[in-house]
Formats: sequence, structure tokens, C-alpha cells
Amino acid sequence: MKYASLPTSTALDRIDLRLLELLQVDGRRPYAELGAAVGISGPSAHERVKKLETRRVIEGYSARVAPAALGYRVLAFTWLTQAPGGGAHDLTSDFAQIPEIEECHHIAGEADYLLKIRARDTLDLERIIHRLQINPDVFSTETDVVLSSAFERRPVRAADSRAETDGRSEA
Repeated sequence: MKYASLPTSTALDRIDLRLLELLQVDGRRPYAELGAAVGISGPSAHERVKKLETRRVIEGYSARVAPAALGYRVLAFTWLTQAPGGGAHDLTSDFAQIPEIEECHHIAGEADYLLKIRARDTLDLERIIHRLQINPDVFSTETDVVLSSAFERRPVRAADSRAETDGRSEA
């Protein structure tokens, strides 16, 4: 199984963290605006962003496209369990061959994988699930269809950020 490489250094100062917050909201924001927002010059902001890219803290840039605009109106999550005694083959390359699988997570728990699937409609979802089920290394699947989504793709915060989530403050 392949794992994402970790950044070579995890030391991020407050300016780096703020740049990351801003870029996650708008990855096309000009360096001059980024710099002004964090109290540095545009060229300094550019240099810092390039260093974050080199260290692979920033993994890339992309456009967020509305799936429904491309005809994908159904979102589902499939819990997939491998066949017992099968030696636990890595199935990620099999899943990567199915373009409707948006995310693949190898997980701990009752299931072995959690897949995020985008489908045109429920018949298309049935086709995708059947394609998963005919794999000889797949024992079972359980699929949950999403009725609505309150939010997706929230910006990632630094692990040491002190966000109030339950009303309690940490001392």
C-alpha cells in the first residue's frame, strides 16, 4: 500500500499557517494580496508559498467542480470487506480503475475499505457496486446513499490550532 509522503519539516510559523488557510479558500489569490493579508510583501509571500510546495505541505491546486454539473447527482459511501483468508490483497489499484470512485480509504474496523462514489443515478450506482462485488477478493459491500450534504471539503486546520468545538477552553 502506498502512503503519502510527509513534509520534510513540520515547523510552520503563524504566517505559513495563515497562508495555508487563505490558499485553501482561494488557491488563485494573487501573491500581493496574500502578502498584504499576512503582513509581508508579495514577493515574500511567493517565496513562502514556493517553499511550502517544495516541502509538499501544499500538494497541488485544483478547481472545485460541482458534481451535479457534470451529471453526477448521487453520492454514496460503500463499506467494503475483503474475502476472509484471501491474504488481504491491496485492492486500491482495482478501485483506481473505476472513475466514479472519488476517494478510497483503507480503514480499521469491521470493513476494510471506505469508498466515496459519485454516480449519475441509482442505476449507475448499482452498476458500480456490481463491478466491486464481482471482484473475487471482495467478500461484502454495504452502501449508504447520501440524501444531502451540509458541507464537504472543509479547509484543513493545523493540528495544534485551538478551535472551540464544544464550548470548553483548554488551560
